[in-house]
Amino acid sequence: MAFQAPGHIFRTRAGQYPETGGSLLYVILAITLLAALSASVAKFYSSTLSTSLAGVQDIRAYYLALSGLNFWSAGKTGTYSLTGGTFTLAQSGPDAQGFYTVTSLGRTADNANCRLTAKRQSTKPITFDDDIKDFILPVFGKTANSKYAVLVFDKDMPDAQSGWSEAEWATLWTANANRYAGGWVRLGGNATDTNGAIWYGGDYGACSATPCQSGACRDGACTLGKGLRAFFRFTFSCYDGSVDSTSCADGYTFAVISAGNNAATASGGPASGSLGELLGYAGPGPSGTGIAPPKLAVEVDTYPNKGNGKETETGNRHDAGNENHVAVVYWGDDFGRNASYDDNAHGVGDNPTAGSTGYVAKAKAASGPNWLEDGEAHALRLELHRTGEGAASGTYRVKVWVDPKASGRDDVTADYAAESPLLDHTTTLAGRYNTGLDVIRFGWTEGTGGAVQTVAVYDFSLDFRR
Repeated sequence: MAFQAPGHIFRTRAGQYPETGGSLLYVILAITLLAALSASVAKFYSSTLSTSLAGVQDIRAYYLALSGLNFWSAGKTGTYSLTGGTFTLAQSGPDAQGFYTVTSLGRTADNANCRLTAKRQSTKPITFDDDIKDFILPVFGKTANSKYAVLVFDKDMPDAQSGWSEAEWATLWTANANRYAGGWVRLGGNATDTNGAIWYGGDYGACSATPCQSGACRDGACTLGKGLRAFFRFTFSCYDGSVDSTSCADGYTFAVISAGNNAATASGGPASGSLGELLGYAGPGPSGTGIAPPKLAVEVDTYPNKGNGKETETGNRHDAGNENHVAVVYWGDDFGRNASYDDNAHGVGDNPTAGSTGYVAKAKAASGPNWLEDGEAHALRLELHRTGEGAASGTYRVKVWVDPKASGRDDVTADYAAESPLLDHTTTLAGRYNTGLDVIRFGWTEGTGGAVQTVAVYDFSLDFRR
């Protein structure tokens, strides 16, 4: 007898399998679909991972190229290696404004690459941040008549400055070095009867000849070319609310002087006695030779000296009134009116007269301080535009802004046109006075008399017009 399995094991109804068999088929089908989906996901993940890795390499190539642009200076071309890749530099130029076109190709070890192109100047501006060590410290008895006249506070403590013991200087530096980021210059030092000067003494730009190419410096002797632009901030610590502006004195200048006629220790001031109104710019100074012309400066003058008498005597700068004023000065009478004592007397020689485009004063408000003697930070921008370099005569246009507000006010790589200048004065110099400014020094001078001052100069930058 043949064996026949019970029908209920395989069928419940005609043509149908039991529920347990259907469930098994569903499980098998689900496993099959899951396997197919897993294969697709794995393929997609692999593709995404490759794309992600390629993106990382592209970013690395970009930063390699950017490193090249930041590394570049005039003449640096070729391939340089960094961890994980290289950058290759090429350049063309400079153009009439002194800019190079620089290309940097960044390439990773996996051959991803990125090319960046930018306009770059051959050198960065001179700044306190980078170059304060290149300003020559005043020498007591030569550049200054007092150890308080001009002091430099670098970020790193240098040796004691002239006239100070190491212990005195360490105490002074510790108290002052961090007042302004990047370092600063202190003028006056709250002492009476001071005068002094400080000049840039560094190397700047590519100098392969004597004199250097336009806009380059060697040991502080800079080829002026088409002129320069400078920006700095300053603060008079004295709050002078007096009606006649006589609580503090006397002010300072930012000066551009002939390097051929002046050593790096040149300074003005009286031969002896008290004559702060010379601002360390006029007069024979501690050395007896003063600052010889040709020269020019912007003076920031806070003390009234309204007399029109002998400039060798106190009170005779021909000021317009009691107000703080800013003015352009050159030098005085070439024929010995009062030797070099008249070099910052307004209206003498080529010096602009009070009330001209080279002299501006601001009256004191009914209450509050005099214009610049408020203990607050102020900014000064100066542009010197020169034509006729090396020619028989040249024109010198001096433009000055005090507390400019618009964007670009502190950018010394380009002329500033966003605001009209407060001062705008032009003069013509001929013969040796023009050629004498082919190579220049730049820096600050200061003077005090019976009244005192402390002026902080900081956030300085300078570049040459090309």
